[in-house]
Amino acid sequence: MGNRIVELQGQIKQGLGTLTSNEELERDGAAQTEQARSKRETDGAIDQAAGTVEEKVGDVTGDTETELKGKARQVEGNIERTG
Repeated sequence: MGNRIVELQGQIKQGLGTLTSNEELERDGAAQTEQARSKRETDGAIDQAAGTVEEKVGDVTGDTETELKGKARQVEGNIERTG
């Protein structure tokens, strides 16, 4: 959630820069938005991949709890990735 807030702050900063014709503020906002978006998507993808591994380990070992935890982590990663 933190990355999404930083992303929104960057969008606001970028918009203010556009409204006030402040190119530096606009560029800073755009950079902040892109950096936060990239981090959010990367973190989500990592969680999805880790969840897939956890699910497969649970499946192979017959541990239903681990398998379900892996599936839940995949969903959490997808939610984080997509924002």
